[in-house]
Amino acid sequence: MLSTTLGMLSDLTITATPPRDALRTWWCARHTDPDCAIAFGDDAPSDFAALVQRITQDRYLFYLAQTSTGAVVGAMWLHDLVRGLDDTPVAGWLGTYVLSTYRGAHTTQRMWALVRDALEARGVQSVYIASHYANTRAHRVAEQHLGFHRVDVYPGFARFGGQLTDCLIFSMRREDIAEAWTMAYARARQSYVVSQGVADASLVGRKRPLSID
Repeated sequence: MLSTTLGMLSDLTITATPPRDALRTWWCARHTDPDCAIAFGDDAPSDFAALVQRITQDRYLFYLAQTSTGAVVGAMWLHDLVRGLDDTPVAGWLGTYVLSTYRGAHTTQRMWALVRDALEARGVQSVYIASHYANTRAHRVAEQHLGFHRVDVYPGFARFGGQLTDCLIFSMRREDIAEAWTMAYARARQSYVVSQGVADASLVGRKRPLSID
């Protein structure tokens, strides 16, 4: 089975303009997957229309991965974008979902090689990941397969199932580790600190996290 999957992925391609039917296939797989309870926070799109809106409004840099026969494999996207003075995206947070059929064949690694080139061509310099503290498989993939650098655990980073949850932060570039923490604080503050009117002074003052590489 694995050899068959590897063969199907030998000509993997990505597109930033996925056909609507293919995008819906991907969405249905992701939306009905129980594993996504710890993969995506409460601020993720709640329905297909919301996903399409974020893509069409350029809030997501979204890349759908398919085999040479058009079968949907998975997707990677950059969200919570940071833009330069000319409105070019220069940084963002990586999201990933691979259909269960294609897991276990270094699919995420293959996708990332293509997506990273596409992002760099668009001017993106820095990429970060925030992963639910219990999603150990995702942590392993981020470090061992994608080459990201572990930064630190951010307490109460995002809501999952209505509960503030710790997340492990990763940075694509080692030299961005300190900036990753600053970006994580800004993102967490935007999502819940402002709405609650509560600030954690200990996090504000932490300029550089302890590396746990």
